[in-house]
Amino acid sequence: MRRATVLILLLALGCHKSGEQKLEGHWRGTKVEGVTPEQEAAATAFATGTEMDFREGKVSVTTPSEKSSSAFKVVRAEKNTVVVITESDGSKEPQTFVFVDDDTMQWTVLEGKRMTLRREH
Repeated sequence: MRRATVLILLLALGCHKSGEQKLEGHWRGTKVEGVTPEQEAAATAFATGTEMDFREGKVSVTTPSEKSSSAFKVVRAEKNTVVVITESDGSKEPQTFVFVDDDTMQWTVLEGKRMTLRREH
């Protein structure tokens, strides 16, 4: 009976991804929320031209105007939310990602403004 309990516990723990594992992969921007109608076209163009790669504790961000890369650290991970800080931005600029599902997340770019990204396989 004891072995079965340990096995069930290990399987249950294995089903939960860490914050870093949730972020892992290549993500492409699809849309924005929280912008004014006047900003929507430019913001959507920016979003669809944005890509993020999370791999082994590093994040690379490519936007229509620049590319940057930095180490990151998960500072909080909850069921659907992962908050990270990057080496380049520091602890005063945490980045929040909310997962809609395994392949869709929303990045809070600024207060009230979010970019939706889809994981590419």
